[in-house]
Order: sequence, then structure tokens, then C-alpha cells
Amino acid sequence: MIRRGLSLIVPVHNGENFIKSSIKEYYKTFSEEFFPFEIIVVCNACTDNTEKICNSLSTKLPIKVINVPKKGKGNALIKGFNYARYEIIGFLDADNPYDLNEIMKMLNYFSMYDMVIVTKFKRFSEYQTSITRRFFSIAGAIIFKLLFGYSFKDTQAGAKFMKKELLDKIKKNFICEGFEFDMELLYRASKLHAQIKEYYIPPKESDFSTVKARILPGLIYRLLKLRLVK
Repeated sequence: MIRRGLSLIVPVHNGENFIKSSIKEYYKTFSEEFFPFEIIVVCNACTDNTEKICNSLSTKLPIKVINVPKKGKGNALIKGFNYARYEIIGFLDADNPYDLNEIMKMLNYFSMYDMVIVTKFKRFSEYQTSITRRFFSIAGAIIFKLLFGYSFKDTQAGAKFMKKELLDKIKKNFICEGFEFDMELLYRASKLHAQIKEYYIPPKESDFSTVKARILPGLIYRLLKLRLVK
């Protein structure tokens, strides 16, 4: 057993159909390798039974359930960060989109890096998923490079882990509230000269996505605001 703690944040919006199985899989995988271990589920503007299901799980598993009424992945993660206690802090999408055995292999890189993140493709042509998700992943990497000068193959994959000491150094006055939050987090970490490892894990096939094209104007606005602040 690895004698270090892990705080896993799981932001979820209306995930009643899969959140129970995801949480059980996350607990089974990570609790065997990390001690202490906690799961922080952030119910983000949920209008279904997601919060009720998570609360029922919290009687048996080390789960803290937080309700964040204001919709936005960034809003959910920022709130979750405030509750995270252990040496490594990470977040995973609620629909369990990646092979957890590969996630565990990725976490072995913490001996050399401050942050490890998933990239969904080695080359853009290899990423087979919905047109919307593919567009946001490719466009995100390009926009990030143009606005902030840092290069990543995939800024948007919902699987990022970092040392708590790095997160503690990052100023918490985040600007980005939605899916672009991942870019702000990478930007702030890069400004601190953090060593960041990208690790390729192809996503599982899934029809679930909360990414919609209509969020693009707000996303671009907040990134431009972040750029002006920079």
C-alpha cells in the first residue's frame, strides 16, 4: 500500500444513472493503493436523484457529498478543492470514462512530476468520440497555446491529479467557472513552473456528455478575461 493520502473530487450534473457504479469503482480501485482516501462528490445543479444516491452511499463509504447549485464544472471543482485534505488531490469525470488501471499507472509518475493529467489522444486523428467533444478538445489545446503560450495535447480531459502543495501555491481567485476551468488550472500551474506529465488513456465509449456547443461564447469570454488579467 502506498502510504500517502488521496482526495478524489467527482463533479457530477444529473448523473443518477451511473454515479453509484462509478463511485463504487473509484473506491474499489483507489482505496487499495492509497491511505487515507476520500471521495468528494460535488452535485452540481442536479435536478434528479444524484444527491440522494450519493448520500445513501456515504453511510458505507468515505464520501463527502456537497451541493453546489450554481452550474459549472469550475464552480464544482473549486468548491471540492476547499474540502480536499490529503497529499494528492485529483478529479475524475463522474461517468468513469477511463481505464482505472491506467489511471493508477499514471499516478506512479508523482515521484517525478507535480501534476499528472490524461490526454485522450496521441495524435488528433486518433481521437474517436462525439464531434462536440472532439471539437472542444482540439480547439481547447489550440486556444490555450494561442492565449497563454503553453502546449498540451489535451487540456480538457476530465482526469487531473496534482500534489496538494502545488494546489496550495495556486491563487484561488479563479475566473473560469465552466469547462474552461481545466485550462485555467493548467495555466496557473505552468506559471509556477510545475512539472506536468501528460499520459495517454483513450476514453471508453460513452454517449453521456454535458458539453454543449451553446456554452462556447461564455467559455471564450472567460478565457479572454483570464488573458487580460494575465
